[in-house]
Amino acid sequence: MKLLEYQGKELFKKYGIKAPNSVLIGKPSEEVALRFPVVLKSQVPSGARNKKGGIVLVEQKEEFMSQLKNLFQKNIDGVLPEKVLAEEKIDSEKEWYLSISFDTNRRMPVLAISEKGGADIETADIFPLEFKSDSWVLPLLDVSLQLKEVLQSLLNLFQKEHALLAEINPLFELTNGSFVAGDSKVILDDNAVNPQERPYLDLPGDIAILASGGGASLLNLDMLMRHGGKPANYVEYSGNPPASVVEDLTIKVLSKPGLKGCWTVGGTANFTDIYETMLGFAQGLGKVQPKPTYPIVIRRDGPRQKEAFEMLRRVAKEEGFNFHLYGPETSMSESAKIMVQLAYGNSH
Repeated sequence: MKLLEYQGKELFKKYGIKAPNSVLIGKPSEEVALRFPVVLKSQVPSGARNKKGGIVLVEQKEEFMSQLKNLFQKNIDGVLPEKVLAEEKIDSEKEWYLSISFDTNRRMPVLAISEKGGADIETADIFPLEFKSDSWVLPLLDVSLQLKEVLQSLLNLFQKEHALLAEINPLFELTNGSFVAGDSKVILDDNAVNPQERPYLDLPGDIAILASGGGASLLNLDMLMRHGGKPANYVEYSGNPPASVVEDLTIKVLSKPGLKGCWTVGGTANFTDIYETMLGFAQGLGKVQPKPTYPIVIRRDGPRQKEAFEMLRRVAKEEGFNFHLYGPETSMSESAKIMVQLAYGNSH
């Protein structure tokens, strides 16, 4: 889900990143109590709004209404704005570019930073983040303490709001060394933000499936069937969902009667806290009635997998669950074969 600029800046403020004094305008007749000059910014989900006429500098108050009316009537990439953001113009010493995003090639979040930000930015320095304990951490950078605080706030937003991209361009550096976000670009993970919209299929078989991995997880469904397994249902929990989401999905999937097994499967995750998701699975499993006695095959890998498997072994010992745990040494296809053998035994 791509947020509009004003929505991204609301998140910035929530995490302590300053933005210009502003007023969000919903109709072209509104006046604002701002100090001029004022920048009017069309709230549409398009890039390069300045070059497309979606950002206008208003020097005098007398020009405000006519410029605002024009902007509401300005079509940008096929979209008319429902809202316009009016902001006090910022005078800055320097414009930076900052972003934290998930790099699919490196399979980890990365920081991009440049002290030559703005509309014509060409390059930025890229730094992979490192996973320590239970979170991603920033690299050591030779920048001011104030900028480090902005970076940490942006990382907190990225992790806690389940973002795929959190970008500030430009980030204004003022004469006193403080920073103000001139623009925002934030894309949130739909699966984490709207867990109720996760795909769920009810199927006529007897092996429940909780899969992680987006479209690739559908291939797991096919692999299970190729090995002779009969899926009872299917739910996908990709992204980095909290334990509560996985708990609810586990209860939903395992409440179906007549199950002979449960297959919880996913590839090597990079942005998913395996301990958090497996904790949710264990919590949901404990609420399923009658208590599952069938084999449960779990194939997972990623951040905090070791801690997750230690927790699951402890739960299995205390509660008597029939867990079979596999990491990256076992392919997802092989785990599907194991699931089928355990579920059907010699009768298959």
